[in-house]
Amino acid sequence: MFSAELNFLWYALGAVGLFYFGMPLVLLFQQRFPARPDLLPLSFATLDRQVARFLTSQSDAVLELGFTEPILLRIPNAAPNVISYLVMLINRDSGDRAMVTFIVGQGQKPIQTSYVEYSTRFESGRVFNTLNSATIPAFAPAPQATRTQTPSVRDLEELYRLHRFVMDRHEAEGPKVLYDADKALEYLAEYAFVKMYDTQVARGLLRYSSRDDSYRLTFIGAYYLVWGLLPPLKWLRQWLLANREKAVLRAFHRAGD
Repeated sequence: MFSAELNFLWYALGAVGLFYFGMPLVLLFQQRFPARPDLLPLSFATLDRQVARFLTSQSDAVLELGFTEPILLRIPNAAPNVISYLVMLINRDSGDRAMVTFIVGQGQKPIQTSYVEYSTRFESGRVFNTLNSATIPAFAPAPQATRTQTPSVRDLEELYRLHRFVMDRHEAEGPKVLYDADKALEYLAEYAFVKMYDTQVARGLLRYSSRDDSYRLTFIGAYYLVWGLLPPLKWLRQWLLANREKAVLRAFHRAGD
């Protein structure tokens, strides 16, 4: 009896070890991120009702805050087995951008995530992103980027005030980077994909392949990506995210009071 239980324990440990050490190697050879994925026009009429409801309701709330020029897009190939639907808007008076995003991960167990993000980019290189996504990001932000992630803030006006608060607290000043009305897609491709990936190349997590104009994981990057999204590192990152959220909201509400 004891021998059978010991054998089962060894088999279980072996299976876990094989998964933890083998899965990154699978992604190393399979994962591919196009440098410039397809940015296709989006029609609410052809969308799933749940996706259309989220994009419509959240975009309407953002429009009420002074954002304009909504651009509706579907991105079918930003990552393997992932389709992204988004609405990008801009507030030219304040120099801020907003993104309403709904992501569908296809597979045996479809995964959905949706969130709103406010973003401001300065000519100095400083970037501020404030979002209410509950998903742990795959990569850390760029050196000059400040990411504020508060999943509990569902009110988009409050989320925008938080975004402005974080920039004020960091004393962010100077000219901001905006795009011309006819250059929105070029801006999105450059900053949301190419520059973001280039940051990870500099960190040794991705490598660029000129053969198919794409980015692929390095050996270190594969283990960084997979282990960062698995227990126990996933639990640690969730705990850190929750504590950072509490800290920034405490300061935000204290300033408001």
